[in-house]
Parts: sequence; structure tokens; C-alpha cells
Amino acid sequence: MQNNKPVVFVDADSCPFKDVIEKICKDFEVPLYFVMNVNHYNDELSYGEPVMVDDGSQMVDMYIINHVKAFDVTITQDLSLAALLTPRRVYVLTPRGKQITEEQVDEIMWRKYVRQTSSPEDKLKGPKALTEEDRFRLEQSLKKILSNMKGI
Repeated sequence: MQNNKPVVFVDADSCPFKDVIEKICKDFEVPLYFVMNVNHYNDELSYGEPVMVDDGSQMVDMYIINHVKAFDVTITQDLSLAALLTPRRVYVLTPRGKQITEEQVDEIMWRKYVRQTSSPEDKLKGPKALTEEDRFRLEQSLKKILSNMKGI
């Protein structure tokens, strides 16, 4: 992995819109790594490199944590991972294109705690299905971050 330019890491076990991420990273000539466990491994990528990790709990997260550096970009829906990365000055985007910032970490962790300690009857439904609007938002957010890094 190159150390002199930003790198994009994708928590690829459940990340949609891989095609959008590949195209943008290719256009910006940014190194791209799709990190996935052995059960989700897919090397059919048009751009970027697949990184396969063991199937253990949090192995993808640990790989990203151990390889990311300040000003890299990580795309993940794992908000706990986001909470660990943002204090390290890593740009974090969700697959819906929302940028997670360090200022949001306390609220993210509080919501996670509330979800984990609530009774089963109080559990909320899962997230809404992804839309084309989410795809567009991810595309725009990633382009904005990479453009700002290049000074465009």
C-alpha cells in the first residue's frame, strides 16, 4: 500500500454500490482496497484490490484499523468502526453517502448502548432499503472528499 497518498478502504462484507466506488477511485487515481472476510470474498473487481481476511468476529474492522492512516477514506455501515476511525482523522462515509464526523461519536455510541440494553419489544426495525438517491449521495460525497484532497 502506498503511504504518500490517500487510500480508500471499503468494509466490503455488506457494501453495496461497489461499482460507484470503483469508478470514482479510478477517476481520481486513488488506491482502493475492498476488505472482506473469506465467506464474502469476490475478486471480480474492475478497479481496486480485494483483501481477504479470516472469518472471525470483527476481522475486517481490525484489518482496516491496522492499515488506515490520517486522511484516508473508509466506507462502512459499521458505526462502531466509524467511531474508532474519526478521531484518527480518517474520513468515514456510510454506504448512504453520509459522512460520519468525530463530533457524532458520542451520540453514535449512546444510541448503540440504548439499542443493546433495550428489551426485545422495544427493538426498532432495521434500516430502510438503499435507494438510487443513496447511490447518488455516496457518489457525490466521495467525489467531494477526493476533490478537496486534490485541491480541485
